[in-house]
Amino acid sequence: MSLPQIIALLRETIGLDVASVGISLVERAVKRRVGANDLRDISQYAALLRRSEPELQRLVEAVVIPETFFFRYSESFDALRKIIEQRFFFGTQKMRALSVPCSTGEEPYSIAMTLLDAGLSNERFQIDAIDINEHLLDIARRGQFGSNSFRGNELKFRNQYFHQTNAGFRLCERVRQSVTFEQGNILEERFRSGGEPYDFIFCRNVLIYFYTEAQSQALENLRRLLTADGLLFVGSAETGLLTQHRFSSVKLPMAFAFRKRESVTVDTPRKVKQSKVRLTARTLRSEAFRKPFLPIPERAVVETVKHQNKLGDLAFAEQLADRGQLGAAAEICEFSLREQGPSARAFHLLGLIRDSAGDQHQASEFYRTALYLEPDHYDVLIHLALLKEKSGDVMAATALKNRADRVLERTK
Repeated sequence: MSLPQIIALLRETIGLDVASVGISLVERAVKRRVGANDLRDISQYAALLRRSEPELQRLVEAVVIPETFFFRYSESFDALRKIIEQRFFFGTQKMRALSVPCSTGEEPYSIAMTLLDAGLSNERFQIDAIDINEHLLDIARRGQFGSNSFRGNELKFRNQYFHQTNAGFRLCERVRQSVTFEQGNILEERFRSGGEPYDFIFCRNVLIYFYTEAQSQALENLRRLLTADGLLFVGSAETGLLTQHRFSSVKLPMAFAFRKRESVTVDTPRKVKQSKVRLTARTLRSEAFRKPFLPIPERAVVETVKHQNKLGDLAFAEQLADRGQLGAAAEICEFSLREQGPSARAFHLLGLIRDSAGDQHQASEFYRTALYLEPDHYDVLIHLALLKEKSGDVMAATALKNRADRVLERTK
């Protein structure tokens, strides 16, 4: 096996595009590993690579040196905390996050500290951390870090979650136990297949090392693993790549966060025989929470909407909702989200539609997404508060009403 064959092996196993690091770097790394193993030449080393997976891992480490430290790209973690406070603080939903590749653990542990600082208990979240390199995972599990893992001037977290030892800084047990580390390869076709999707995925500064087909495979896996309204955080140099693979930026400054570009589905309940009901926008806003199950009419005026060039017109969607044509109103909202991007107004109306149909769970999801996009949306705060109150979650309802009162005070 010659140097080109070793390069081909790296491409096959870790998706490495040699142009991203330079062929000279790979050649130097191979020569260092030849010397480290007391071998005569590259051909002997190639034979070792064929039979030794640990040596292949060491070569990967020599070629792609992991650069990581706590709270790298701090704006991403600031954004994560705000989203958690808006979407997950109330209720009992368990938040799921994935860090891949996780390297020596600084990133997933930073996620854990962010969630704890946001007020979530360990029982309210699950963090999975995946890397192809078992050696790096062993380091991560130990939770012992040197000074190079701490950069910048904002180091209050170190005093809060670490204690200093002769060997460096030891991470506290509460944070260590909140992350599950596993070996895995993001390029596997069935990577993490069969598991629950994640609300947040951090996959930063690895896609830039992949060749084109490997990038596509990795991003397809990430799409599959992300919830419908979940966020994918990437590195600053990877943002252009995301827009080419059906992801849209959520425009959080310096957070490099993306959402899947796809339609929002609104499940239509089975048809129930009943008298015709006419709903107005005012009814939707004030009465939906007291109505029993009310199915969305299956007949929609979609063709009429298209003919009038009203797809994506949310004002027209609200007019349709006023006339009781909820199916058509929902389709316009979906079109708007698909073509024009996330909108608090669209998610709010979808929440009202699902609420009027008695689908409290889906309505709550839409309301929370609207609040994520527009935290001071008074109507959404009130509607979600009423929904929480209806479900018996008095504490969450009270907190939401207090937020709504503060919004109202600021607008006076």
